[in-house]
Amino acid sequence: MPKLKVVIIYFFLSSFYCLFSQNEKIKLGIDVLVESNFSILQGKRVGLLANSSSRSSTGKMTVEYFLDNSNFILTALFAPEHGFFASVPAGRTVPDDTLYGIPVFSLYGNNRKPTPYQMSLVDIIVVDLQDIGIRSYTYISTLYKVMEACAEFNIPIVVLDRPNPLGGNLVDGNVLEQEKISFVGIAPIPYLHGMTIGEIATMINEENWLAINGIKKKSNLTIIRMQNWKRSMRWEETGLTWYPTSPNIPTPDAIRGAAMLGVLGELRLFDLGIGSDNPFQFFGIPRARFKKTKELFLKLNFEGITYKENTQSRFSNKRKHKTSGIYLQFDRTKDLKLYTYGILLLFNIAKLFPELLSENKLKPYAKQMFIKVTGTEKILNAILSKNESELKQALSEGLNDFIKLRSKYLFYK
Repeated sequence: MPKLKVVIIYFFLSSFYCLFSQNEKIKLGIDVLVESNFSILQGKRVGLLANSSSRSSTGKMTVEYFLDNSNFILTALFAPEHGFFASVPAGRTVPDDTLYGIPVFSLYGNNRKPTPYQMSLVDIIVVDLQDIGIRSYTYISTLYKVMEACAEFNIPIVVLDRPNPLGGNLVDGNVLEQEKISFVGIAPIPYLHGMTIGEIATMINEENWLAINGIKKKSNLTIIRMQNWKRSMRWEETGLTWYPTSPNIPTPDAIRGAAMLGVLGELRLFDLGIGSDNPFQFFGIPRARFKKTKELFLKLNFEGITYKENTQSRFSNKRKHKTSGIYLQFDRTKDLKLYTYGILLLFNIAKLFPELLSENKLKPYAKQMFIKVTGTEKILNAILSKNESELKQALSEGLNDFIKLRSKYLFYK
């Protein structure tokens, strides 16, 4: 064979191999568990914390794999906030249920942590939840409470890992202060942490953040890692189908919007498109002059975000209300500092509309929730006092130390 042809064929095969290796199909934790024939669960009574977005890369629900297997017994299902079918609105109590003849115990109802009775039904618990990479999204908190119960009752726990849909490199925002821990902020991490649920679970365990009656404990934790996922991958680059994790997270762009605007929603002052086809991708200020709002967005000119004028309709007391606002579109190829963007937007709104955002205008509950979700009082204080230097300092409080700590727990490159 002529030397030139050999070189061409070699170049073609090398290029094909590189292209193939770069686009190898991602195997989720559940895929890897299935390939192992569920060896870690053999002969056990299994509890499963999952919902309808917990699926393999082929789209089959995790619970279906567990029901189809004769090598172990699925004895209990646990449901997080929004319920097993991810359809219950945020903050709404989720009742216990039955699915396929298996009891479904709500961990967002009468109890946030599995009870002694519920733990007596299982020999091992498997967690398969699609987190969204935002600290205040309560799936991390539910994971924490289940880990706590497993540590208390000496029950092994297995976490099936999944991608962070915002990617594994975006870390943004202040670290939650220890005294501000709540169910919307269970661990001292930034608002956008850039970690997978398996990495977070490992950090919780190894940093001794679990405590039973004030005594530090570790759970018997196993992480089933993904294969072929890279930290640089945002959801659209994974090749995976997105299944809604809650009513207002129907798409990855809704996650980006929640990362930016979700904290602002706690103040109950703005229209964020909740209940529309594009939740968290709309921003409007009811009864405020739209022209000033539009001018503010143009002035701030956040990198990676484009804006269109839009109008959202709402029904209240059988009357139709319209809000003119901004429809947000996000650059999906960049790691955008979305939390920082949202807080800076709020800071500038406080300056532009002082009659809207002031100490005596905020309702106590809204103020309390904003502080809980941001994990500090410093941000709200800086906004209300219009102190920009204090705000910038508060926005990055503890971030550098967290990034160093985080490096110990990253499974993927």
